[in-house]
Amino acid sequence: GATSSSVLPQGCSDPFASPAEIPALLSAKECVKLDKHRWAHPIPHVEPGCVLVANERLGGVFHQTVVLVIDHHEGTGSTGIVINRPMSGNLFKVSTENPSNIDLSIKVAFSTATVSYGGPIQKEEYSVLHGYGEVEGSKKVAPGVFVGGSEELSNEVHRENFSPDQALFVKGHTSWVPGQLSREVAKGVWYTASVSADFILRYAGAQVTEDDNLNDLWSDIMSCMGGKYREIMRKHAGKGDMRMKS
Repeated sequence: GATSSSVLPQGCSDPFASPAEIPALLSAKECVKLDKHRWAHPIPHVEPGCVLVANERLGGVFHQTVVLVIDHHEGTGSTGIVINRPMSGNLFKVSTENPSNIDLSIKVAFSTATVSYGGPIQKEEYSVLHGYGEVEGSKKVAPGVFVGGSEELSNEVHRENFSPDQALFVKGHTSWVPGQLSREVAKGVWYTASVSADFILRYAGAQVTEDDNLNDLWSDIMSCMGGKYREIMRKHAGKGDMRMKS
């Protein structure tokens, strides 16, 4: 196989490319730095654990949202949660001031936890997004990303093994009937992407660095996707994530 020191023998005729067209890897080595904290790339299909990044022209409550896909099946439909609409109050405040189906013990244990608007469906229901690991009642959605298990997590809080600031409580969710999400993606309503766990857990205590745009996850992911997505971000970024009242 070709290596960085390979050369074409004199008189060798390549039927597919001239020597001038041989990729640069034959004459130079390139160092590629990978960042496990900040990465995102487009994918051609919807799958659980991917994110839907709103097209810049999508308006309303989904304007510049990032939706984590929890379930996706062409026969039964799809569900997801918005992960970049943190509300102005903590869990205790939001769940007390709004109709909420949440156990009092969970409300007390996670009183200071961040809450995000998750979508317009069943807004009185809460799910918990975290990176703690698989516990009873939780579901692994992507590597290092879990949904559910609030009762067991509250026990870990009492044992001082888990901190409320490492959990994001998501109020409501979004859903699609069978085939609907795939049609929306085909029409360009959403960009589909695979992204780092730290991006997904941005508001669930994930690591942040000076390279992060702390209040604009949509822009951060679009920028990391590169190419046309970065150009779209540069033209349309600015409003940020902080748009929801308690």
